Amino acid sequence: MEDFDCPKFESCSASVCPLHKDVTDQLMLPSERACSILLEYQKPDSETFLRECYGEEMVQVMAKATADIYRDGTYPIRHALESASKTGSRLRNIKNIIHIERKYK
Repeated sequence: MEDFDCPKFESCSASVCPLHKDVTDQLMLPSERACSILLEYQKPDSETFLRECYGEEMVQVMAKATADIYRDGTYPIRHALESASKTGSRLRNIKNIIHIERKYK
């Protein structure tokens, strides 16, 4: 995988990073966090939003990671993806709040 900078790197505490190495070679314990961008990718209609925020390459990395996890990943990371697919978008909500705040300043 080609390395490129993650916009969340400075504040990230995820134990599984799709940008670091193959996700199926990484271990996630049930109490650990998953990559927020990977979780966001699981949301309905997330690809367009992620493409606008992070670019096409990031979307492709998340698509590959998702497929790899569902094919060969351990239960904790698969469960995290499945749970994320059933909840609303945190990143989209944050972006909307920032947009509204800027609009009314």
